[in-house]
Amino acid sequence: MMNISRHDHHLPLQPDLELPIHLGADGRLCINEDNSPSTSMATYSWLLEVDYRATGRWSIPAVTTRQGGRELFTQYLEPRQSGKRLLNLTGISGSEAIFVTTRHCRLAPHVRLLGFRQPALDKRPIMLIAPHPDDAELAAYGFYRRHYDNVWIITLTAGERQKRLDHQYLPGLDDDIRSASFRKGRIRAWNSVTTPLLANVPAERLIMLGYFNDTLSELLQEPDTHIPSRGDFALTPREFRTWNMHRLSSDAALENRGELLLQDLVELLLYLKPATVVVTHPEIDPHQDHIAAARAIASALQQAAHYPKQVLLYANHLRGIRGFPRGPAHAAAGVWPLSIATSCLGPWSFYSEVLDRESQKEKAMALDTMHDLRARMGLEKRIKRWLKRHASGLDKVSWKDYGDHDYFQTHIKAHETFAMVSGEAFVKGLSSSIHTLHSSR
Repeated sequence: MMNISRHDHHLPLQPDLELPIHLGADGRLCINEDNSPSTSMATYSWLLEVDYRATGRWSIPAVTTRQGGRELFTQYLEPRQSGKRLLNLTGISGSEAIFVTTRHCRLAPHVRLLGFRQPALDKRPIMLIAPHPDDAELAAYGFYRRHYDNVWIITLTAGERQKRLDHQYLPGLDDDIRSASFRKGRIRAWNSVTTPLLANVPAERLIMLGYFNDTLSELLQEPDTHIPSRGDFALTPREFRTWNMHRLSSDAALENRGELLLQDLVELLLYLKPATVVVTHPEIDPHQDHIAAARAIASALQQAAHYPKQVLLYANHLRGIRGFPRGPAHAAAGVWPLSIATSCLGPWSFYSEVLDRESQKEKAMALDTMHDLRARMGLEKRIKRWLKRHASGLDKVSWKDYGDHDYFQTHIKAHETFAMVSGEAFVKGLSSSIHTLHSSR
């Protein structure tokens, strides 16, 4: 008998509505028309809470959503597990003729359909914070491609740290770490201010601040102290701002200091007055620079006394979990497979962007322009990938190898997903971190 372990996934989500629903034996989602929302279902992000059980040992379980006879997307889940799961159904256009079909898994008939009202994002400025070059593209390329006419992308660091000479983009180009770090920072800074042009974001709204990779936490802890680059002690942020068209008062600065980072963010907040801020989720994404990015913008919001209507939170890393969102490129993207009872940010809403196939292809092209995602797999990893795919039960043609990096599978998906909280809840929730920062001055 196959050993099935139970893991319930739960997030502190507060839906705007919950529709009475039943999963029929034929896979139909039976929704009472009298309980359908008064506005179009397309104006909501949707999650279907199910009780799930895998039936295969190695084959990757899948749930496919169809409506009106047309396949919308397939979401992939964990083999050898059972428990509560949240399926992303964002993209359904009405309550009629919705079917979910399963492969290598079973769903209990009692389900919950949760609706989250989508905010209006098309009128006022959006400020998208990327801790490193490529974070904005991984989490939100489809998002900023859709909202190109009012989005600003602020990249905090140049991502310049070069740990090994044999991992240079061009093998053997530089003979010392200092030169290699400088060159890596230059090309990644260039990536950050050119790739969004593919999505029609104007160049004057692409800003590289040029602070140093893996130092953001220290910058917040010691804001008046210069923290040198890990790769080259002589580097300055100014060297990575060459292509910025929007000028900042700190452009002449020669130091990597937290007070300058906060000054930049406050200056931009007062200039833009964004209604929406998009940044890394400080409770989900464990990367220290990503946590610090959220704390930095929260501190800057407090200093600027500006509270956006909503903050959208993304995660490009998950602690101890690889290969998420699961499945091949172009599959659906679910919410984070975690169990969290409460959040310092209070209850979350859920926001999901639907990417059509053309947008997904554009995103793949955008990721390819990011030099740091062009890494080639070694033989051992190539063998492991082949074995995993062979055991998945999917045809070889289902796996699209647009690039060797795992992100070309995990982040080329039919959805981009975000938690959403109000600006006030975001700042209040991180106030202890903000207080610590101010007390250190």
